[in-house]
Amino acid sequence: MGAIYDTMTRTPTEILAGGHGTESRIAITIASGIGVLNKGTVLGQYTSTAASGTFAAYSNTGATGLDTARGILTDRVDATASGVNATIYTHGRFYRELIAGLDSNAETDLKNCEFVDWNV
Repeated sequence: MGAIYDTMTRTPTEILAGGHGTESRIAITIASGIGVLNKGTVLGQYTSTAASGTFAAYSNTGATGLDTARGILTDRVDATASGVNATIYTHGRFYRELIAGLDSNAETDLKNCEFVDWNV
């Protein structure tokens, strides 16, 4: 296994902050037309639209279901043309700086995830 940080910038290259052995993943479907989502993006799940049950980037506003964080994307996906299968972490320890869309409400929603700072 390579370094978990960039040797030039000394920043982490993986979103997981060391394996503590209890990382959990679930299979999901990213909604069609969402575009490219990068590894480490916080996701919500549509609950009140035609795309109900599928996932997209979390947003703390609105009432479509995306306002509740459900997990963290494990790998980059491209759902520009169609929905795609993906996986999200629902439990684990993550570097806060590498998680896209993370805010205090998402941290509360993701109660089984721990977020740590890289430069402590």
